[in-house]
Amino acid sequence: MSGEQEEPWDVRIFRLIDPGIDETIIVENLRRTPTERLRRMQAMLSFLEKVQRDRHRSTP
Repeated sequence: MSGEQEEPWDVRIFRLIDPGIDETIIVENLRRTPTERLRRMQAMLSFLEKVQRDRHRSTP
């Protein structure tokens, strides 16, 4: 082993992210527990399903 310490996983991941991606959103989500992230995702899915249903109702 060369004695160099491996960088933390998050530093390695952020190096791979496209420069146009807002890293603050990723950091914010990583602060949440997996359960909190899942709940937010489920809430977003429910919202999108409602929007889709409402859109179909308003189409002649």
